[in-house]
Amino acid sequence: MHSLLLILAALPLTSFALVINDFRYELEASANENGTTSNMYWLQDTYEGASFFDEWDFFSGPDPTHGNVAYQTKENSQDLAYVDGDGSAVLRVDNKSSVPPGGQRRSVRISSKASYNGGLFIGDFSEFAYGPSVWPAFWAVGPSWPQGGEVDIIEHVNNDQSNQITLHTGSEAVCKIGPGANFDGNVLGNDCRSGAGSNNGCGIKAFDGSAGSPFNAGGGGVVVTLWDETELSFWMFARDKIPQDILDGSPDPGSWGTPIASWTNQSCDIQNAFRDMQLVINITICGDWAGAAYDSGGFPGTCADAVADPSNYDNALIRVNSILVYQKC
Repeated sequence: MHSLLLILAALPLTSFALVINDFRYELEASANENGTTSNMYWLQDTYEGASFFDEWDFFSGPDPTHGNVAYQTKENSQDLAYVDGDGSAVLRVDNKSSVPPGGQRRSVRISSKASYNGGLFIGDFSEFAYGPSVWPAFWAVGPSWPQGGEVDIIEHVNNDQSNQITLHTGSEAVCKIGPGANFDGNVLGNDCRSGAGSNNGCGIKAFDGSAGSPFNAGGGGVVVTLWDETELSFWMFARDKIPQDILDGSPDPGSWGTPIASWTNQSCDIQNAFRDMQLVINITICGDWAGAAYDSGGFPGTCADAVADPSNYDNALIRVNSILVYQKC
């Protein structure tokens, strides 16, 4: 078994993932004998490269967050959602067309065909959208919002330079940031319940440079979500600080140090509050958050005015190298 692991560790990320997926049952049997299952994961789903958009549905309805966007179908978004020459998947806001102040600018919102009830999610992004009026997000949502839960993994507005990780639960769920959680981020809200009149959820702010222009200037990085029956924890690693075990396709959360954000089952009913969740990537404009925060960003005019200037959206793109979903053996 040791020689097999050494061979696997020497393989590049994609090759390793394919091999370990084929041999996961053998690895699991050995791990059970040696009592080491907690650090072993097998690759369930891979979103990357030429087939990236095959496993996502395009949402083209009205924006639920009341943004100034017209979400496009897959057929009508060939210039907004595509795989670039380097193999990265790009999602962007239209930065070419003329739009009247307060009008709707073309954008995209996609959700995974697969749904999940836990896992280790590793998203590798080399760019993430920012700019006046821009509100991008990489998140997960369950059915019948907010009853199925929402997990905002990457989210910020305008020119913010710090990522915000937020949980939203239904009114019946008990989920708070409790004394058993250990994390490095700054608490923005403690009660995760969302409902009429209060949709803020419970947020934790990450370090400076985890969003916006500094994030992109450094080549982006990796964001990791660990979701199991005992915790929901999050890490962010800059491009030059990605752990080797992630690069090798053998992620070991126990070696990554203190997470940026964490909720434990001591104060959050994780198993019941979050279920059947689909991954979502979208970029909206203005809306409930970016619109409300626009005036404090020092931008000229109003958020509605910003929509009319296509140059405001030159940086309103998300570039995805890969999203990998692992499960415990």
